[in-house]
Amino acid sequence: MRKYSIIVVTYNNANGLQRTLQSIRHQCYAQREVIVIDGGSKDESLKIIAENQDIITTSVSEKDNGIYNAMNKGIRLVTGDYVVFMNAGDAFADENTLALVSQYDGDIMLGEDIYGGVRRRLKETMTLYDLLSNGLYHQAVYYRQEVLRKYGFDESYKLIADLKSVVEPLVKDRIALTCINQPLAVCESGGVSKQRWRDTLTENRRMIDELVDPFYKDDYLRFSRVNNSMLQDFAVLSHFRSIFPLIKGLSRIMSFLNSKFKHIPIE
Repeated sequence: MRKYSIIVVTYNNANGLQRTLQSIRHQCYAQREVIVIDGGSKDESLKIIAENQDIITTSVSEKDNGIYNAMNKGIRLVTGDYVVFMNAGDAFADENTLALVSQYDGDIMLGEDIYGGVRRRLKETMTLYDLLSNGLYHQAVYYRQEVLRKYGFDESYKLIADLKSVVEPLVKDRIALTCINQPLAVCESGGVSKQRWRDTLTENRRMIDELVDPFYKDDYLRFSRVNNSMLQDFAVLSHFRSIFPLIKGLSRIMSFLNSKFKHIPIE
């Protein structure tokens, strides 16, 4: 029976930490360890940790250099076959989540989640293009320990090091990527990468420049300019060929107007 290492990262979120630990406590799968990495909280977090020592294997409370630095600290402490990360406030989808994941195999397993009350879905097979375009849901990602120890989280990335931790071994080692098309986690909304979406896009482009072969990168950048949600609309429009000249004409008018007026300041 495989063993799971659950790394809980927290900072000044005692209530969220309690919810996460209660979720872990209710898991019916027994072969697990719980590692809590606290960034030196000043609230009631240490009290919560003390009250849950019966399910916590190891805990560290000290100042860190950000969430990915905290996650890397946790990696150095794991002994399980697979590792999953949870932020304080997040929870497993239900008490059978670890048992469900145990039915699957792969170097990295990607699951779905419930984010802000909405289910975020995956394709049945995630390609490199899908990962770069859509990202992943890191509380529903299970890493084989050897893969995670080899790559860890690149702390020079502040927003998408979790995505890079999957893309890099996929590109360099051709790891086995498995999709679990069921929710594995319930997550609090309002993550930093959502709030700083422009910086997220900048880091995403940097990752592509670093990891993707130029031959494939050009294709990715070309295709990514088309929003995937628009493809079905274009498929419908393709049946009405007479509309294409109109679209082309409107495009030319907009290009002309943009070139003439884009430098005029808005009052």
